[in-house]
Amino acid sequence: MRLGLTSVLYVLVILIGTPTPGTAQTNFPVAEDKVDSALGTNPFITTGIKDIRKFLERCPTGDPAYAQIRQNFELRLDGQLITSAITCSEPISTLPISQLTDELIALQVLRTAYYMGQGTEGKLPWTQKGLYAWMSSTIAGVNLKTAPGQLYCCDVINGKKYFSTSRQDATQREYKRIWTGIANSLDFYAHEIHHADPGAPGHVTGCQAFPLPTDPPGCDATYNLSNLGSDGVQYWLESSWATGYLNIGIGCSPPATAMSYATWDASSANGFRSRFVTNIPPMVTASSPYGGPCTSFGIFLPIVIK
Repeated sequence: MRLGLTSVLYVLVILIGTPTPGTAQTNFPVAEDKVDSALGTNPFITTGIKDIRKFLERCPTGDPAYAQIRQNFELRLDGQLITSAITCSEPISTLPISQLTDELIALQVLRTAYYMGQGTEGKLPWTQKGLYAWMSSTIAGVNLKTAPGQLYCCDVINGKKYFSTSRQDATQREYKRIWTGIANSLDFYAHEIHHADPGAPGHVTGCQAFPLPTDPPGCDATYNLSNLGSDGVQYWLESSWATGYLNIGIGCSPPATAMSYATWDASSANGFRSRFVTNIPPMVTASSPYGGPCTSFGIFLPIVIK
């Protein structure tokens, strides 16, 4: 059977859906990202994660990319290399909390970045690299700290930079089973790692959250896509997840779950609006299809980081 052009386009619309106008108020540009000879330019960045809810039920230790991730990132505790075996059993949702360790969570965050990074080359405002390639080329690993309240970049160990974060209690780790907890960790990883980028804007005071010159610096001077600060990186990621611009398959979850994930991401993005002195980015509103359309398009091969 031969289809005319109109029929072909109609079939494609049924397969991929149509973006709902006005699904969010954002100031990042429409993606000029995945160009396919049949589909044209998608209005979102297609990543290697097709269903984030199912993705996070899998153990990072059993993933085909595990060896690559362990090669790219060292795990340390108070500066000492962690050499003990890291174990995991699926699904993550039923893993005893005693086994959902900080080490395992760190690997799940890095695994998420690995697959989320596929398709992001040249699409992130603060780097021309993909998300995972940028992270792995900027830091050498994660340094877990026994002291509480530690979250920064970077510790320098043997001349290499490490993102540092405190060990978490059981209640905090419980939250890391699902997307909202992993999103919270991943955006903080990105925030702190961006501090290690040469020439990245530092923090200042004068925003709503830190208004006084005597406050600790905690603001970005401005929200500028051409020169994002670390708070800007977090806002961009959370808003992109909420709207589906950075599509990780939130929309493939059951409707109530997709709505909860996307609205949480939108709320998180909006929480950063108080951290800009000028050019405060707009409010983000998550609406249907929550987290963007569910799509199975896009086939990616493992990344090789040299």
